[in-house]
Amino acid sequence: MPGWIPKRLGLIKFQVLLTGLLAFSLAGTTAVLTGVALTKQNDSMTDSILQSNFEGARNLNVSMNKLLDLMMRELGAAAKFIGGQEGPLEQQAGYVNEMLGGRRFFAGAVLLDAKGVVRASTPGLPMQAGEALDEQVVEMALALPRPFVSGAFIAPNGHCVVLVSHPVMNRDGQRLGVVAGIIDLDERNVFSDFFEHASRSKNGTYAYLVNERGQVMLNPDDQRSGELIAPEVLRQTFPNEDIRYAAVRNTEGREVLAGYLTIPKIGWGIVFQSPAEVVDEALGVLIKAQLAWILPLFVLMLLVSLGIARKLAAPFAALTAAARQISAGGRMVDPPFTRHWNYEAHHLAKAMMWAVGALQHQADRMSEQARTDGLTGLANRVCLEERVADMETGNQPYALLVLDIDHFKSVNDVYGHQTGDEALLHLARMISLEAGGESFAFRFGGEEFVVLLPGGDLEEGLDLAERIRSRMEHTVSPTGRPITVSIGAAACPRHGETFGEVFERADQALYQAKRSGRNRTAAAEELLPVG
Repeated sequence: MPGWIPKRLGLIKFQVLLTGLLAFSLAGTTAVLTGVALTKQNDSMTDSILQSNFEGARNLNVSMNKLLDLMMRELGAAAKFIGGQEGPLEQQAGYVNEMLGGRRFFAGAVLLDAKGVVRASTPGLPMQAGEALDEQVVEMALALPRPFVSGAFIAPNGHCVVLVSHPVMNRDGQRLGVVAGIIDLDERNVFSDFFEHASRSKNGTYAYLVNERGQVMLNPDDQRSGELIAPEVLRQTFPNEDIRYAAVRNTEGREVLAGYLTIPKIGWGIVFQSPAEVVDEALGVLIKAQLAWILPLFVLMLLVSLGIARKLAAPFAALTAAARQISAGGRMVDPPFTRHWNYEAHHLAKAMMWAVGALQHQADRMSEQARTDGLTGLANRVCLEERVADMETGNQPYALLVLDIDHFKSVNDVYGHQTGDEALLHLARMISLEAGGESFAFRFGGEEFVVLLPGGDLEEGLDLAERIRSRMEHTVSPTGRPITVSIGAAACPRHGETFGEVFERADQALYQAKRSGRNRTAAAEELLPVG
């Protein structure tokens, strides 16, 4: 009896210890795999929002540039007409209200002679004929031989305004003065319409306009002024165009994910930001979904382990080594042993492989979701960067297409965002049909798509681009009629040694295609000077 009791007690203690160690191994494996998957998902979602905010800033930048071009054209047409008339400026004063009145772009317009004296103004402006304006911006407008956009300054009525001017020349080429439009930043204006739309996002995304020093020029919602980024933080975070998005803290001390882009024509900056809590909220939902199936599976595996954990000292060492391998970030493909003389140890190894396989499958599925666009089913930007990195490592040539839907904003405005999403899905299908198995299609962001042709040259890229463009032009879309696309093409190493260089050339070609009338394909060689 005295010899039997210690043996019995020793056997029970061993089983408890073995069961506890096995439970700890399973819990550690589950925690490590889940933690790695969540970390990847967090990084992917953060990068996706940063990329999206930069795309938002870039889209606003494009709209602002187009708007400024329209303003300059309208002022230029008025200046040309007035300068072509006979007689002094006073006799052409009536044309200012006729050509620039009606508040299409400006709160008002004014005609100044070469000395800065007001010769005419539209109704409602605090500027009278015969009044001399001595503001520094007026002096700059009169001195420059080209159109001019001023910084913000205080008008006589106390409002913060911006002046957009165009020189007036007579038939002999002599400068008569300038015709200028006034944008009132303290009232509703053409700029505020763009930014107000961007600030209506449900996830707290917010856009505003700053000057070259980072000071706010246009804030569509004064109630959210505490969410802005301080000027000194903007200058430190975005010292040049190489850094276009980053996580920073606003004036309230909260972290925001910000995209930033300057408007080249005037030096102002567009800030497009989202609260960092957006990622945390999404991860919270993901964690709850994971726990819903991980916990029952873990409990099941623990019960199985309790039933078969007897005298497994030797195989337990092998299982522990496998768990350590997984904890170190490795993948478990084969079991620690295929067969074992101990029946329980054999089935325990199979059970562990089942649990780890399920977790690895879930981690792989989450990783795949992070690399796939949820709307179109195409690969996303993360997948594009991975594939390009592989090709650049092997010095593999390729052709690159960058395309987007023409007038996509009008599709959303006229048919609604659901039809807009269907239009994006329609384009993705057309690209997939034409690209075939040797090319790869990606949704880059918004309405912009990228097609990659590994081993292809520019001519092959242009041929594929034309097939895509033609198919879209002759295929009825979800809007009830065909929609068109514009495409830019470039090739590596023909147009650059790195993806960034090739993409920039293709992106420039895309905008050349749009400037040429849309529904076009443009190669990098076809780029024309802008001016």
